[in-house]
Amino acid sequence: MTDLARISIISAAPPALKKLQKAEIAVYDCKKRGASFIFCVKDKDIKKVFAIFAKPCYNITMERKSAKNRLLGGLFLRAGLVLGALVFAVAAYLSNYFILGIRVEGSGEYLKSVVRKIVEEEGASEWKPFSAFDKPVAAGRILAIPEVTFCNLSRRGSVLVIDVEVEHSVSDRLVREPLVSDVSGTVRRVVAICGTAAVAEGATVSAGDALIYAGAQAGEKWIEGIAAGFAEIECSGKYEYFAPDDTERSIREAYASLKLEAETIISKSHTVKPEEGGVRVIMEIKYLHKISINLT
Repeated sequence: MTDLARISIISAAPPALKKLQKAEIAVYDCKKRGASFIFCVKDKDIKKVFAIFAKPCYNITMERKSAKNRLLGGLFLRAGLVLGALVFAVAAYLSNYFILGIRVEGSGEYLKSVVRKIVEEEGASEWKPFSAFDKPVAAGRILAIPEVTFCNLSRRGSVLVIDVEVEHSVSDRLVREPLVSDVSGTVRRVVAICGTAAVAEGATVSAGDALIYAGAQAGEKWIEGIAAGFAEIECSGKYEYFAPDDTERSIREAYASLKLEAETIISKSHTVKPEEGGVRVIMEIKYLHKISINLT
């Protein structure tokens, strides 16, 4: 029978059998071994037997489980091993399928904020599949960063590794601060190649206000980096110049005194007001002022 378990107790056979018979428990394969009485019972009677001989003097032990229970125990053990192997295999597959980390290396490591921002915009971030990442586009955008001379994107297990190299001469002269406005006016354009735009187009700024931050937001973390880019600010002003007369030459000299040759003039107008000893040229000008950082 496959459901017979073998039990051993320290007891003489007659009193033990008497107790078992009284409880209507069938016993099989009885034998003596020294002070021990060995017998077999069906699985359904095991708890009753242990209850009958619960006193410490009997010293009852299970010598062998039934064949059926040994078979089930083996199956459960094997099932656990199989399940564990399956879980390991699935975890290994998923770790190779998904991006679990992004690392920026090389002499351009200081650009990691903008590099991470680029790869995330192209589909690479933690817990996203590698298949969602547009590698060629990301590499092209990273190489478009002015100081970058080499870029290699590779996969090491579940980690996306980005090797970025820059010219040492370029990295040595980088300004590691935000781009700050040196004039007051209205922002008409802001382009952040590296870093994060601090203002939107149309915003009013004063001298000293940040235009591009040296870093970028990656998920919930702010990653320090560099600011690279430019901004165009529309400025306006009213200026006065005293001239001996209102000739064309005097008017040219009045405008030249403003030293706006490097600016893009949007509009200008002037009026002439006679004064003792000459004229006062009153000029109203709107122009675009361009300011940049870390652009070669």
